[in-house]
Amino acid sequence: MELLPCLNASSKDAVQEKLSLRLWVREKNKSSLNQLRELKMASRLQRKVLRQKEHDSNSALALADSLIACCTFVHESLTVLLLLSCSIVVSRSLRPVLYWSRHTLLLVRHNTSPLYCIVEDSSGKLVINPKQTLEIVADFFKEKFQNKDLASIASFQGIPRKLNKPFTSEEVRKSLESLKNNRAPGGDEISGELLKYGTPLLHKSIANILNRVFEEHETININSGELIAIPKPGKPKGPPKNLRPITLLNTIRKALSIITLHRIRPNIEEYLSHSQSGFRPERSTSDVAWTHKWLAAKAKKEDVEIKITGIDMSAAFDTIDRQILLDIIERIVEEDELRIIRFLLSDTVINTRINGATKERPFVSNIGTPQGDSLSPVLFSVYLENALKEVRTILPRPTNELEKTLPTEIAYADDVDFVGLNFVDTEEVQNTLHKYNLLVNIDKTEFTTLSRAGTEYKNTKKVGTLIGDEEDVERRKRLSNAALTKLLYVWIKGDKIKRKTKLKLYRSLVKSILVYNCGTWALTKSEEEKLNAFHRKQLRKVLNIKYPVKITNSSLYNKCEEHPLSIYILENRWRLFGHILRRNIEIPANKSMNSYFATHGKKFRGRPLTTLPVVLNKDLSRLQENTLQLTTREDLEHLRCIAQNRQQWRELSTRIRKAAEAPPSDD
Repeated sequence: MELLPCLNASSKDAVQEKLSLRLWVREKNKSSLNQLRELKMASRLQRKVLRQKEHDSNSALALADSLIACCTFVHESLTVLLLLSCSIVVSRSLRPVLYWSRHTLLLVRHNTSPLYCIVEDSSGKLVINPKQTLEIVADFFKEKFQNKDLASIASFQGIPRKLNKPFTSEEVRKSLESLKNNRAPGGDEISGELLKYGTPLLHKSIANILNRVFEEHETININSGELIAIPKPGKPKGPPKNLRPITLLNTIRKALSIITLHRIRPNIEEYLSHSQSGFRPERSTSDVAWTHKWLAAKAKKEDVEIKITGIDMSAAFDTIDRQILLDIIERIVEEDELRIIRFLLSDTVINTRINGATKERPFVSNIGTPQGDSLSPVLFSVYLENALKEVRTILPRPTNELEKTLPTEIAYADDVDFVGLNFVDTEEVQNTLHKYNLLVNIDKTEFTTLSRAGTEYKNTKKVGTLIGDEEDVERRKRLSNAALTKLLYVWIKGDKIKRKTKLKLYRSLVKSILVYNCGTWALTKSEEEKLNAFHRKQLRKVLNIKYPVKITNSSLYNKCEEHPLSIYILENRWRLFGHILRRNIEIPANKSMNSYFATHGKKFRGRPLTTLPVVLNKDLSRLQENTLQLTTREDLEHLRCIAQNRQQWRELSTRIRKAAEAPPSDD
């Protein structure tokens, strides 16, 4: 190439050098691309080899079985079996990820920064020294979880003997399978996935170990827990009382608790009253909120006032007497289960871990139910039920015909509401519960009056739901908007994050907050339209669609694979309605519906107010050639009969939904 003649010699040399450099860079880029292709091919080959090792893993597992047979001691057998039974790739979706490389088991974890705990000393000054912070927090929870006036529970009672019903490998397998992935391990640092995806030999070995514990009264260290304190949301930082303790338990203890829970569940269900909705199968906060909505509808329909006395107990799980609990449990469960529960309540050691530092001297907890497993809340429900049985004996019995139809008690765990035409004497209730070391927080006791004229009750919160529907919807909007704003960096990243991933995040982290207990809402047409518009606004933010870009509502729903929120609410309303109709007739939700259709007072004239039973009847009126309605007790019983057949109820719900989605006719 001929250089320009106007350039001098030095300029020509510079241009020539630049061209040579360009050619050199181009050649280097070609070689880099070739190396990149080679790396990709090697990576594909490595993945293919790993997949082949997954298929050939039976030989590795057989080797693990033979090695474990040589182990004699309990902890040695468990450790060897744990390492060798997890020598293959379990799943790409698992966290932590296990893989086998050169006969070495590697455990890959995501590094997560611990929540920093800030406390203040007795003089009110913030503590900066980590060791001093650890001492303050440990001393606070030691005083809370350790009562020097109470004796510790012995691990075993009587002579060593076999269980009448020994643990089986099938029980261990089912209990481990119910554990969730990606949960923090306890002090043994054994993740749940290591046991959950083990071989049948692992399950058999764990069952043998547990049977040996009770047969020979041999202790194993599974009752220790790591206490991590995190700040309570909305509370000022500094006072240790504003810290929420989280206890990390060993996986073996979790499995033993689940096995025990499955064994005692039938006896516990028979012992608990129908008013308790907490920690029970097929019961939730939804039927509690449903009960309150029907009671409010009853007060709006007739000239009656319904009084609700709500009591709140302070740290109820942490104050129960374990010996009293064992005495109660002894009357309910079999001998084997009593021995297991005694073992789980004994020698509970807590080791405090704050800001990455661990206290060297753990303390023994001898009060309250050890939190962190699935059995503890059920044991608390049994303990509270025994106390409430005595409370019911001191409360006045209903004499009015209306009061006899009302549910006298609504409970979810330690939140208990007493329903009647008069408020209960909280002092008597407090004195009775105090016998069981249950402390009623007088400052948080609520006195709610449901009436047609009153509006104060609408802002009363029950199990996270306001009794007033309009008020609850507005609150849900604020909470969901706050959650949406926290993820703003996700929505504005455009094509860097897939739309499908964004929508998954929205449904799990934002929409779930917006529609919490939405099946209990009774909204007018205008309120539904406002809620639909709010939902669409959130979807546009998720997809980062801003003015001047426009999109129709139907296109937005199709793009997000969503439906109008009013349809979603209707589906949940009828799903919850059918679920409650299939439950026992004595639960508060069913008793409140029966009470609604029993006339006891003067009905108000004019158009009925928008309440849950009115909206349900309106849903039925949309159906063509339909004889179903919900205006009398007979109509309710007819719907109850339909609900017993799930297929018929689903067909009815589908017809109602299609009628709601259909455009209005021109007639």
